[in-house]
Amino acid sequence: MAVAAGTVASPSGAAAGGVPVDLYAWPSDAVLKAMKPGQMVPRTLLTAVTTNGSGQYTLSVPAATLKAAAVDNGYANLEIDSPAGIWFMAYQPGKAPAAATVNFPAAKKKGWPCGREPKRPPFDGGTYAQVGWWLVKNHPAADDVVGQAYITGGKKTAGDWVAFSYAQSQSASQTSTLGVGLSGYGLDAGYSTSGTHASTASAFQGFPTQTKNTLFATGFTSATYRADCIGPAYTTGVPRKKQYPKKDGCPLKYTAPSGIWFEVHMCLWKISSTGWFGGDAVSHPRSAWYTPAGDCAPELAGSKFGNDYGSAVEWANGFQLGATVGIKGVNLKSDFGTTTHTGYDKDAHLIYHFPKHTGWICGTNKRPTEAAILVARAHRA
Repeated sequence: MAVAAGTVASPSGAAAGGVPVDLYAWPSDAVLKAMKPGQMVPRTLLTAVTTNGSGQYTLSVPAATLKAAAVDNGYANLEIDSPAGIWFMAYQPGKAPAAATVNFPAAKKKGWPCGREPKRPPFDGGTYAQVGWWLVKNHPAADDVVGQAYITGGKKTAGDWVAFSYAQSQSASQTSTLGVGLSGYGLDAGYSTSGTHASTASAFQGFPTQTKNTLFATGFTSATYRADCIGPAYTTGVPRKKQYPKKDGCPLKYTAPSGIWFEVHMCLWKISSTGWFGGDAVSHPRSAWYTPAGDCAPELAGSKFGNDYGSAVEWANGFQLGATVGIKGVNLKSDFGTTTHTGYDKDAHLIYHFPKHTGWICGTNKRPTEAAILVARAHRA
């Protein structure tokens, strides 16, 4: 089964042939939550390939192997490693695309995640190796937006309300994909988006009914991990990349379980979700989304409408990682706001009520039964 395909480019922008690309599976959220600082994440190598002469690669995994890697309600949290970049993705066998596209373009300004030895060609074994990820610190729960609902119209929608719950049931389960932050600058600086990690509801969280525009949030825990980029064994004088701050916790040497030691060129830091924590919070945006008149359906007084097929939009700043989770020396660059995405399942966990007045249920981009966002209105447009 093809999981991902894409291209790798050299620093000059040319196709990079013969480059190794590896696919790893991360363990379940339960395993990540149980880890102690200093422990290495028990990743599983699913496949390893090299790019062709055009810099192209395809990562294919037997269906049974991929299913075994799907640890959280059918989702597998995967990591794609190459000398030109690292990408994390949540994949659901049988429901995800046949092959996601993950390209690693030239990165002249930022350089490679681990860099390369300056005296050797970049892809003939001259790249620095990346060892696995160690847990640096577990962070407390931070709120993440997992649902949204809008009611407009003032007096003519008075009494209308919406119910929302975030839950797992026997028939279906809601899953949130939260953005992953990756930093090659330092523990407390310069995080940028590098894919997603899926966390699945493991219980039930009901929210108070709301009578106006509302964003629904619940807590997720997260953690910081570190990976070392190492040079050849038993060599000295490996160029060390300057990172911020100077005392950032990046060691000078890495000693393998076999006792062989390597000089460390630089470190990478990763922040990602370790699972749902629970709790609820709401906020109220002033305005609702625009909805085309053609995507509105009438609702009689006393009726209800439940969205059971729509997929929630992606919130650009749903899950703030930085000062919220206690990163020391936090600044604007390290206050990383991840993206989040939550789908509604067939248990109709988003339900609108029209108890007193006739009204309209409108979709922002499609008909109400298929829309990403719903708005209850007093008028069609």
